[in-house]
Amino acid sequence: MELVLELIDEDSRTWKADILVNTFRAEIAKNIMQIPLARSVHDDFQVWGGETPGTFSVRSAYKLLQKFTRIPSDEIIQAENKNFYRKLWNLHISSKIKITVWKITWNCIPTFANLKLKRVIVEARCPRCRQTEEDSNHVFRQCPTTEEVWSHLSFAWILNNNIQSTWEWLTWVFNQGINKQCHLFCCGLWLIWSNRNQFLYENKISNSRDISRQIISYNSELHGLEEKLRICEIGRLRICEIGRLHNQDNRRTNVIIHFDAAFDQFSSKSTTGLVVRDRQGEILASKSVLHLNVTSSFAAEAYVGLQAVRLGISLGLHACGIFEDSRTVSKKSQSTERDKSIIGGIIRDIQDAKPFFQEIDFHFTLKTENVLAYVIAKEALKKGVGYYLENGISEQVQQEMERIRQRCPD
Repeated sequence: MELVLELIDEDSRTWKADILVNTFRAEIAKNIMQIPLARSVHDDFQVWGGETPGTFSVRSAYKLLQKFTRIPSDEIIQAENKNFYRKLWNLHISSKIKITVWKITWNCIPTFANLKLKRVIVEARCPRCRQTEEDSNHVFRQCPTTEEVWSHLSFAWILNNNIQSTWEWLTWVFNQGINKQCHLFCCGLWLIWSNRNQFLYENKISNSRDISRQIISYNSELHGLEEKLRICEIGRLRICEIGRLHNQDNRRTNVIIHFDAAFDQFSSKSTTGLVVRDRQGEILASKSVLHLNVTSSFAAEAYVGLQAVRLGISLGLHACGIFEDSRTVSKKSQSTERDKSIIGGIIRDIQDAKPFFQEIDFHFTLKTENVLAYVIAKEALKKGVGYYLENGISEQVQQEMERIRQRCPD
C-alpha cells in the first residue's frame, strides 16, 4: 500500500475503517477517520494545519515549535493551567473577582511580602494578626481571621491539606470543588482581600463572622442577577424560537432552515439539530443525525451545515435561507472559494450542492435565536439516535421546550 487513495472507498467516499484499524495504531487510525472527505474527487493541494483557514502564518509556526520543544512535564503543567483558567473564566461572577483571583495565581497582588521584596516597605508583618509575614498564603489561608471565615462558610476542608504553594492550593480547590463551591470560593478570596484593604487603609474592622456574611450575601446577589439575566435571555428565546418567526418579510427566501450541533469530545460523537419553517413560522420538518469520529465542535457545525443543505434538496426546495450560530462555518459555506481548512472536504460538498437551488443563502444568527435546533441536537446526543419528523418536533424536544417556557416570565 503506497497511496492514501488506497485507504478510501471511492464508491461511498469514506475511509476503509477495517484497513486503517489493521494497518495503523488505534490512535492514528482514529485520527485518519476523523478527516472529512468530500464526495467529489478533486486534485490534491497543500494545506497548513496550524491555522483554521489552512494558510501559513508565522504565528502558528511559532506555536508549533513551542509545542514540540516542550518537555513532558511542561505539557502536564500547561494542561493544568488551561483547566484551571477555563473553569475560572467560565464562572458566572464579576470580572473584578476573576481578575483578583488571576492576580493571586500569579502572586502579583500587593501583599506586604511582595512590597518588601520590591523595597517599598521594610516591615512585612500581617496587619491583622501581627504574627508572621503577610504573603498570599497567609492572607488567604493561614491568617486566624481567614481560617475562621472559611470555617463559617463550611469551607474548612480547603485548609486540611499539606500543600505549600498558593498556585497548587488554588488548582487543588478548583479540582475538588463543584462550580457552585468554586463560585463561593472566588467570592471569598475577593472579599477577604477587600476587607484586608479596608482594615489597612480605612481603619474599618470586620470580624470573621461579618466577612463570612458579606461573602454569602454577595454570592447570593450574583446568583440572583444571573437568574434574572437567564430568564430575560430565555424570554428572548421564546419569542424567537417558539412564538413566531420574526423579521422575515425583508428576506427573499421562501423557507428557513435553522441548524445547530451538539458535540461530545470524549466519544468524538456529534448530532445534528435541524428545523425547517415556512414564512409564517410553522414547522415543516425537524431532523437529527448522529455523526461518529468528529474531531471538534468546529467540524460538528460543518457537518450540520451539510445536512441542512441535503435536507433542503430532499424536500425539493427551490429557495431557502440557512441560519446557524457559527460565523466561520456560515462564511465558508457562503463563499465560492476553495476552503483549505480541516473542514474543507465538508465545505466543498456544501458548495457543490448549491446548484440544486435557485437561491440559497447562509446567515449567521445568535445562539439565543437558535435554541430549538440546539435542543433537538442535544436531546439526540443523549439518546444516541437520530430521527426525522414532518410538521413537528419529537416528544422529548417538546418536553424540554416546555421546561424552558415554564421558566419564562408571562
